[in-house]
Amino acid sequence: MKQKEEWDKGAQWWHNTTGADGRPHQEKDIDPIILGFLENIENKKILDVGCGNGYFARKLARKKAKVVAFDFSSKLIEIAQQLESKQKLGITYLIKDGANLQGIKNSSFDKVVANMCLMDIANYSDAISEFARVLKSKGSFIFSITHPAFWDYGQKWTISTDDKKKYFARVVPQYLSSGRETRMFSKDFSVTQYHRPISEYVHQLSKAGFFIESMNEVVPHEQPTKASIQDGDTTYRRSKYSTKEDKLLKEFATKEIPFFLIIKAVKK
Repeated sequence: MKQKEEWDKGAQWWHNTTGADGRPHQEKDIDPIILGFLENIENKKILDVGCGNGYFARKLARKKAKVVAFDFSSKLIEIAQQLESKQKLGITYLIKDGANLQGIKNSSFDKVVANMCLMDIANYSDAISEFARVLKSKGSFIFSITHPAFWDYGQKWTISTDDKKKYFARVVPQYLSSGRETRMFSKDFSVTQYHRPISEYVHQLSKAGFFIESMNEVVPHEQPTKASIQDGDTTYRRSKYSTKEDKLLKEFATKEIPFFLIIKAVKK
């Protein structure tokens, strides 16, 4: 499996950069909303999908949830288990593919969480069906993804003008067509991820017997502070600006254009 090999290769790098509390955009922008959607989780049985080094599983366990967490990368699970042995929180870690949860009983979890990993699952339709199968009636499935409508892996911006008014805009060349993409995290670590329009996720949730209860489109709390030479040319740029006015325009744009999408779906 190519994706498993990719994540096994980058497991240590991922752990080193993620740390104990997750990446900054998870800790500050995404996790508080997911935890709010989860509500009271004390003594609730939760399945953490694509758990990586287990940082979010540990957050849930510290809130007294009963956590089972899995990832298809054996190297990431090895790291998570090492951390569990150092600080025992009662988390059970498994090596599994989200599209095949064989061995996990029907209707055995109160909640399923997939935090920034559903776009990594090739067979996401079977995965969503599996999450429905292992959830109890009225159980909730909460997931976060990069926002399909506004995210491209180059994170490109352009400066546009309209009626002599200048503004920053996102460059999104593709939305409705699903596709596979390679995301570079470092020069030695890249992974395969999948772009899908929101309608595809909604269709699969409905097909699996879910209804959407809540949705949140999330902008990053961290605002641009400086540009760097890697930010591109003068037409397409990530965060490049040459004047204070451009900086203010970029700050306004990043408050208006969401980077992440979080959905809470409930099993009928």
